[in-house]
Amino acid sequence: MTEHEASDGRSGVARRVARNGNGKAPQLGGNGHRPVTRAMILAAGEGTRMRPLTDRMPKPMVPIAGRPLLEHTIENLAEAGVREIAINLHAHAGVIADHLGDGSRFGVKITYSFEPRLLGTAGAVKALEHFFAGGPFFVVYGDVFARLDLGQLVQHHRDRHALATIALRRPDDVTQCGIVEQDDDGWITGFTEKPASVEDETDTWANGGVYVLEPGILRHIPDGIEQDFGRDVFPALVRTGRAIAGFRADGGCWDIGSMGRLRQVDLLFRSSGLASPRRQSIGRAVGEYLTKVAGAVDSLDRGCIVRAAELLLDARARGRRIYIIGNGGSASTASHMAADLSRAALETDGLPLNCRCLSDSMAIVSAWGNDVGFDSVFERQLTQLVEPGDVLVAISASGNSPNILAAVELARTHGAYVLGFSGFGGGLLAKMADVAIVVASSEYGPVEDLHLLLNHLLAAVMRRLDRRQVEEREEIEDDEPAFAAAAAGL
Repeated sequence: MTEHEASDGRSGVARRVARNGNGKAPQLGGNGHRPVTRAMILAAGEGTRMRPLTDRMPKPMVPIAGRPLLEHTIENLAEAGVREIAINLHAHAGVIADHLGDGSRFGVKITYSFEPRLLGTAGAVKALEHFFAGGPFFVVYGDVFARLDLGQLVQHHRDRHALATIALRRPDDVTQCGIVEQDDDGWITGFTEKPASVEDETDTWANGGVYVLEPGILRHIPDGIEQDFGRDVFPALVRTGRAIAGFRADGGCWDIGSMGRLRQVDLLFRSSGLASPRRQSIGRAVGEYLTKVAGAVDSLDRGCIVRAAELLLDARARGRRIYIIGNGGSASTASHMAADLSRAALETDGLPLNCRCLSDSMAIVSAWGNDVGFDSVFERQLTQLVEPGDVLVAISASGNSPNILAAVELARTHGAYVLGFSGFGGGLLAKMADVAIVVASSEYGPVEDLHLLLNHLLAAVMRRLDRRQVEEREEIEDDEPAFAAAAAGL
């Protein structure tokens, strides 16, 4: 940041004070609910405090986690819905323009504004007044690493009908910057530069270098002269009772004003301590989903899984067939399971396993569906195939799919055994199956995840047992497999 930037007042700190001295509420700026799709990134500073690093690159291009600071800023804006960004340039202008290009790889359009003479933070925005005429816009300082939720900042701005809203941060040292005073309702009422002390340092806040502004604020910035928001524009507006709101974004903004601060932020980001709002939301969603899946895994009935394995192993030992059915995602699981169980049996160098998925043939499924009805696509196939002692593996997340239940009913009338995979409390399938494994979830994702896990688990059991173990059953008779004998004793 250059010396003239340091006098901007952006490092000012906010604390609560009384209402405006004249006793009047701030004048409100018209706002509406127009989307914020444009932004200005102030990147013209010379970065004197970070030399020698900034002798060869502009400060907004310093690396954080191996990527330029500007890339992080642009991505944060794009995630908030910004589609057009203006960037002012001065020192090392070509480095920024050559690296960012037209912005298309970030999903935005970038316009550059070169300043032969520095115009200050507000003067730079005033020079592009036509660019910001259409509605509210963001202003972000190029040497600020921001990870606040810009959507919340905009909502605060709209709720207050403010002319300008400033994101506030907690300062490291209040004596090294100004303080931004706020009334009890959060309106900014004044600025105090570098106080010797404050009454309550825990309730002091610094300007975070991220704003939401209404186009009307540009009428208060003179043309053609150097003007800064914190030093010139905001204090003048506050004195006339204009509506300047403060949004407390604790832990959301960091001024990369020194090499020490750059190292601090870089380490925090690499440790995921400064994840973007989108990344934080993604992380929460990932954690919540995995917690649901883990809970469903923990609630699986191990005894039912053992009985399911016994049922499949008995069918293999007796040379019976295994048929697997399912719809949609469950059809994919059924196909996967047929392949895994067949291969697992071969890998043990033991008895073969005759395993077939009835969801695989689109020609057969569509023929029966078209000619008879979708509810009969599996039942009609089984009518020609199933024999006593065979096993039908029926996979239905809800447990109530009509074509699954029709096939189950037919299998039972033909003397076949039924292994059912379901969720959502089990449905009718859990009541009709000889062995029912019900996933304790009412969401399709976790239910289908665990059905695939059960496939892999049963295939793993098949691989672990050699021929002797498969054949080692208590007096396996042709008319009563060991599973049936064991089930009768339960």
